[in-house]
Order: sequence, then C-alpha cells, then structure tokens
Amino acid sequence: MQIHYWIIHILIIVFLIGGLVFKATTIFEGNITKFGDRKTLSKWKKFWYFIGRFVKNFFSKKFWPLVLGLFLDVAFHFKLLREKPLKWFIHTLIFWGLLLLFILSILSGLAVEILPVFGYETGMNWLVDMLADMDNRWTALLNDGLNVIIAVGVILAFIKGFVQKRKIKMFESLDILLICFIALILISGWFTEAARYLAEETPYYIAKFGFLGYWLSIVLKLIAPDTSVRVWEITHEWFWHIHVILVWLSFLYIPFSKLSHVIFSSIAGSINSMEKRMKIKKALKEPENAKS
Repeated sequence: MQIHYWIIHILIIVFLIGGLVFKATTIFEGNITKFGDRKTLSKWKKFWYFIGRFVKNFFSKKFWPLVLGLFLDVAFHFKLLREKPLKWFIHTLIFWGLLLLFILSILSGLAVEILPVFGYETGMNWLVDMLADMDNRWTALLNDGLNVIIAVGVILAFIKGFVQKRKIKMFESLDILLICFIALILISGWFTEAARYLAEETPYYIAKFGFLGYWLSIVLKLIAPDTSVRVWEITHEWFWHIHVILVWLSFLYIPFSKLSHVIFSSIAGSINSMEKRMKIKKALKEPENAKS
C-alpha cells in the first residue's frame, strides 16, 4: 500500500475519534445525579465519572461480574434474544459478521504491510502466510463466508422493514444510511475480487474458494468476453478505490450512526448489568446472614 493511503488511514482514525468525542459531548448533555447528591454534573464530569466507575469496577473483585455483563448484554444481547428473536438474529449476523471481517482485514494488513518491515519472510509462519495470501483457500473461504453472513443480515433487515405492519416506524428504527454503506461495501468488494481474478487470470482451482468473486467474474466475462487483461487491471484498480473510499466514509459516519450506540452503551450497559447482578446476589445472601 502506498504511503498516502497510510496517511489517509491515520487521518480517518483521528476524525473517527474526534467524532466519537463530539458524540460523547451530546450524550452527556442530559441530567444525572451522583447517588444522593442532587447537584447536576457538567457533561465532562459525567463523562469522566462513568469512565472512572468502569475502570474502578474493572480493577476490582467485580471484574468477572463486569465481564459477564459484557458477554451477556453487550456482545450477545441475550435480553434481545428473549424479547425479539428475529431482531436479535439480524443484529447478530451483521454485528459479528462485520466484527470478524474487520479483524480478518486487520490481521491480513499486518501480515502484508507491517511484518515484512520487521524482517518477516514468506515461509516463516504458516498462519501469517495464509493471512497474507488472498488466494489461500482458507482466507478466501473465510472472507467470502463472512460476506454472505453480513449480506443475509442486511437482506433480512430490509425484508423485515417491508413486511412489518408499521413500516415507517420500522425503518425509522433502522439506520438506513449505515445499512446502505454496508451493502455498497460488500458489493464493491465482490466486484473488486471478480475484476482481480480476471486481471490475474486466476485459474479455477484457486479462484473457486473465493466463490462470490469467482462466480461474478464468470458473469462479467460473459457480458464482456473480448475485454483485455489490461482493461480488467484498470477496472480492478477503480473498483478497489471505490471500495476503500466507501470504507473510509462509513468509518467517518460511525460516530453519527446508531452503531455508536454499541460503543457508548458497552460501558454503561456492562456497569448496570454488573451492579444489578451484584444487588441480586447481595439480596440472596441477606436472608442467610439473618439466620446465622
């Protein structure tokens, strides 16, 4: 990857953090009280107060109840599963599909761009070699498999919106722009992969593991059978740039989307779940203490 792409990546991360900080300032505009103290705290005091509570509970005997709260109520949303199974299923497909695909992309980026700088050479580690090779069968299968999972989640989200009796309110509850970003990122990624297969004239026994790009490359070849390899190389470059730009734009939109709720609710949700379980545990122990 050329140096200007790394500079843009760093700027995107800076703007993402800035957007999250800006979002935090709006979230903490509301009134809260510090237990018995009825004095209203400023938004920044509220922010550091909740951060402090999280850190204090994290480094204490409440650590495991806190982890349990993150696991049950933030990562897997079991409460949502009990109340709205279909919505939980859609949420799980999109959230975990995106998260795992993001992790795979980060690991592949490290294998291709970072580790060679520190002296890594091909053959030193099979896992790094697998992550660095886009045509490796396991890397290709995992990448396209996660794409299918996310695509199913996006399709189900739209179908649920259309068949819902109260259609307007259903679509208000969805972040349409974010879902469109996700859909466009997936589609541009498939076209990028298909154009790469055509540009590199990748043989069937290799390309078949990236099944989405492979079958799309067959369709493109049928539509334009006389297209030269050079044209496919240029097409691949254009699709790649479109794909990357869409990813950048989606990252910039995250602080203002409903996905930011996942970030900010993680701390509050885990603390509330942990304290609720601690209270229940304490209440169950009180009768035992009274008997003794």
